[in-house]
Amino acid sequence: MVAPPPNLTTVSGTVLARRPSETLPDWDVVRLAVDDVAAVPGLRDLVGPNLRQPSGVDDDAGAPEVVLAVRRELLGDVAPGWRLRCRVRLTPNGAMAEPHPAPSDIELEPPGQRPPA
Repeated sequence: MVAPPPNLTTVSGTVLARRPSETLPDWDVVRLAVDDVAAVPGLRDLVGPNLRQPSGVDDDAGAPEVVLAVRRELLGDVAPGWRLRCRVRLTPNGAMAEPHPAPSDIELEPPGQRPPA
C-alpha cells in the first residue's frame, strides 16, 4: 500500500464508542460523531473528505463519523458522550490521532460541560 501524502486535520465531535485497538498496544479505537473538521495550515486534509455516514442512515441525516486510533494515555476516562477534539492524520492503516500532541491540540470534555447552543 502506498503511504498518503503528509496530511493533518483537526476533528471534533462526540465519542460514540471506545475499545482497545487489536493491533496497536496502548492505543484505543474511538468512533466519533463529527461536528467539525478543519484543515491544519500547510498540510492536506485527507480525513474530512473521507468521513462516512453511519450505516443505515441517509446521506442527509445524522452526523458523519470517523473511526480513529488514539493513544490510551491521552484519553484517560473518556467514554461515550464525551467531546473530543484532536488532530488526525490518514495513514495506510486508517485515521490516527497525533501520538504526542501539544496541549492546545487536544481537548477532552465530559458530558454536560458544554454550554447550550
